[in-house]
Amino acid sequence: MRERPGTVVAALAAVALVATGCDAGGGDRGRAAPPAARTSASPAATRQPPQRPLPGIPEDIAHQRLAWEACDADDAGPAASTLRPDADCAWLTVPVDYAEPAGSAIRVRVARVRAGDRARRLGSLVLNPGGPGEAGAGMVASGAFEATARVMDRYDLVGFDPRGTGRSQPLRCPQGAGGDLIPRTRAMAEAELHAAAEQGEKCRRATGPLLAHMDTVSVARDLDLLRSALDERALTYLGISYGTYIGQHYARLFPGHVGRFVLDGVVDPGTDQTRTARGDVTSLSDSFASYARACVEHRCALGRTPEEIVSTTTEFVRSLDDHPLPGPDGIRLTTGLAAQGIREPLYQAERWPDLTRALLDAMGGRPGALIGLAVERVRTQGARTDPDESDVDPTMARNAVECLDKPGPRTAAELLTRMGEFDKASPLFGATVAAAMFRCAAWPLAPTGRAEPLTAPGAPPMLLVSYAVDPATPLTNAHTVRKNLGTASLVVREGTGHAAYASGSECTDRAVEGFLLAGTLPPPDTRCPA
Repeated sequence: MRERPGTVVAALAAVALVATGCDAGGGDRGRAAPPAARTSASPAATRQPPQRPLPGIPEDIAHQRLAWEACDADDAGPAASTLRPDADCAWLTVPVDYAEPAGSAIRVRVARVRAGDRARRLGSLVLNPGGPGEAGAGMVASGAFEATARVMDRYDLVGFDPRGTGRSQPLRCPQGAGGDLIPRTRAMAEAELHAAAEQGEKCRRATGPLLAHMDTVSVARDLDLLRSALDERALTYLGISYGTYIGQHYARLFPGHVGRFVLDGVVDPGTDQTRTARGDVTSLSDSFASYARACVEHRCALGRTPEEIVSTTTEFVRSLDDHPLPGPDGIRLTTGLAAQGIREPLYQAERWPDLTRALLDAMGGRPGALIGLAVERVRTQGARTDPDESDVDPTMARNAVECLDKPGPRTAAELLTRMGEFDKASPLFGATVAAAMFRCAAWPLAPTGRAEPLTAPGAPPMLLVSYAVDPATPLTNAHTVRKNLGTASLVVREGTGHAAYASGSECTDRAVEGFLLAGTLPPPDTRCPA
C-alpha cells in the first residue's frame, strides 16, 4: 500500500523538504579577462596507494572490495521500467554505529556504469542525487541520471543508496495516520503531533538501532568506505542538492581524501530547520513568480499579468482546505497537496507547461493532474518492491535524516507561530512549508547534529554550481558555502531551476567538465546564460 498522499505531515514532509557563452566576473558582462583558472591534480595521479578509512573499523570492512555482478530488476527502482545493460551492482558493508564499528553492520547498495573509454579512464565519479532519500544506485542503474558524454567516457559513474533508502538496509516505518488538512488551530496541531509521535515511535521499534544512525555524518563515513572499496586514493564526487551537504561533511571529516568535488544546488549547513524552512518559503515564492512571468510571456490562460496569476492561484489553493476537491483513488486535493503539486514542477522550467495544464484542470474541477504532480516524488523516492514491505512508508528516510541533522521546533505553539510567520510571507506556500516541520517536532530521537558552518582546512578547491533562482537551494546558500570553504569557485546558471549540471546548459557543462576532466577550475564568479 502506498503512502496516503492526502496526509499533510506525510506528503509535505516527505518531499518538502544535477565554455562558450559563459559570463565571468560576478555578473558584470564585458569585463576584462579574469585571473587564470586554478587546477587540481588528476585522479590518476593520486590513486596510489589507497588511503584507508578510520582506524577501529574491522579489517573485513575497512579493506573490502566490491563484488560486481549484473544488476537485477529491483535495482532500477520504482520510477524506471528497465535497467541499463551496461550497469553493474554490488553490496558495500558498513557499520551501523561508527562509535562502535565492530558492532552490527548493514549493507549499502552500489551501482556503476563503467567508463566508455577505458584506456583513458580517470577513475570513479561517485554520485549522490539528493533527497535525503533518493536512491543513487537506482538512478545510475536505470540511466535516470547520466553525466555529460565527455565525463561518462572518462569516469565510471557510481551511485549508492544511502543507509535506509532504496535497496540498502531499509527503515521499517509504517504508514502515518495524520489529517489531510493544514493544522492551523491548536487542537489540529496537537492532533498532528500526536499522530506523528505515534508513527515515529512505531518506526523506532520496528527499525531498531539503525534509526539513530541515519544522520549525514554517518552517510559521509559510509562514503569514505565506498571510496576505499573502489580502490580510489581520493574521492571524485558529484553531489546534488542534499548531496552537497554530504560532500561538505565528507570534506570536513576527510580533507585529505577529497579529490575533485562538484556541489550542485548547494545546501547551507549553518541553518537550522526554521531558517531552512524560511528560506524555502522565499525561494518557492521567487520561483513561482518566475513561472508566472513566463506564463504571461507565453499567453497562458491563468492570467494577464504575473501578479494576477499569483493572486488567482493563491486564492484557489487556500480555498481547498474549506472545500477540498475529490480526486482519483479517493484522494482529496487540499491546500497542502495543491501547494506540493505546484512545487514539484518548479524545479525544471521545461515542466512548467505541465503545471499550467494541471492548474487549469484543477480550477475547472479536475484535480487529477495536480494530485499526480504532488505525489510523484512519493512514488519514486525509495518505494520498495518487496511484498513483505508493502506497508512501509517510503518517505520516512528523509525525515529520519533531517530530524537527526538539525534542531527545530518541538511544540505546537512554536509550530503555529512559525506557520503564521511563513503564511504572512507567502500565502501560497508558507503554511505547507511549516506543516512539513511537524514530523521532526514529534520525532522519537533528539537531533545529534548542529546548524553550523562546515569548513575543510587542507581540502583542495571545489566547484560549486547553482541556478540564479532555485526553488529548493537558493543562490545565497552557494555564496555562504563558498565563504565557508574559502577556496571554491562558483558557476551560476541564469534562470530558474534546481541542479544546473547535465540539464541543457553548454556553458555550465563545459565548466564542470573542465574541472572533472582536467582539474581546471573556472574563474571564481562565472555566469552562464539561461
